[in-house]
Amino acid sequence: SMHDSHIHLNLEPLNRNITEIVDSFLSKGGKHILTQSTDNVDIQETLDIAAKYPDIIDVALGLHPTIFEETTILKGRHKNIYEFCNRYIDEFENQFVKNVKKIKAIGETGLDYYQFTFNQSITRQEQEELQEIEKLSFRRQIALALKYDLPLSIHARDLQGRKDTVRDVLRILAEEGKGKARGSFHSYTGDISFIEDILALGFYVGFNAIITYPSGENVREILKQVPLDRMLFETDGPLLPPQSVRKNKKIKEKFGQPADVREIMEVAAEIQGISMEKLEAVTDENYTTLFH
Repeated sequence: SMHDSHIHLNLEPLNRNITEIVDSFLSKGGKHILTQSTDNVDIQETLDIAAKYPDIIDVALGLHPTIFEETTILKGRHKNIYEFCNRYIDEFENQFVKNVKKIKAIGETGLDYYQFTFNQSITRQEQEELQEIEKLSFRRQIALALKYDLPLSIHARDLQGRKDTVRDVLRILAEEGKGKARGSFHSYTGDISFIEDILALGFYVGFNAIITYPSGENVREILKQVPLDRMLFETDGPLLPPQSVRKNKKIKEKFGQPADVREIMEVAAEIQGISMEKLEAVTDENYTTLFH
């Protein structure tokens, strides 16, 4: 049996094809899907999708770090950014507390300094302010994780060759988590030198279709450093379709979906030099231990 520990089922084309997507996942031996919200708008939609498949779809609610730039600078809002974002986090907490009994994790949360390089119009001061807001949001979500004893699904994306995002994530986890925070670093593509710290904090590492890409050598190296009992698999769908889909010219709409976990795990089993059965058994236990 396999699990998809990180996906966004509310996004298209997953949402409108949900029946086929779940059926396809089950037919490949799928068991649970952890779908994750990223902002205040998609909370209800995420809960509604999961309610259709209560035994299969688990829910994580969180604020993705890039949402603060998206709801301010990218919408032309340059004044009172801090106050606006603070209210946004308050609103998230209200919705979170109302729905906490329906969820298995907090996520997608974390930090992302990578995104700022795409926006030429952002000032240095705005960037620093948004980084502070990301940290505040992450701290508040860790506090919720401790209060409700829920695992975190963490996004930590750095620019190639940079280390500040992951370093800050680890520092905040150590400070706020007080040794009690648990969870997973999803789609970890950061510096391999941090793997030791991630494991020392008791966290798991999530791998997706990047390990199937020719360009994914750095992540395949990371996979070799992570013990089996700390490994999770995910698709991050509808992003990141596996290599077989990417290179298939017949497929018009290319997207990642839960059934792809099989291909991802087959590649991982080969890299690890173990049987698919063994990998399924261990990661089944990992998912259950962390999220159930």
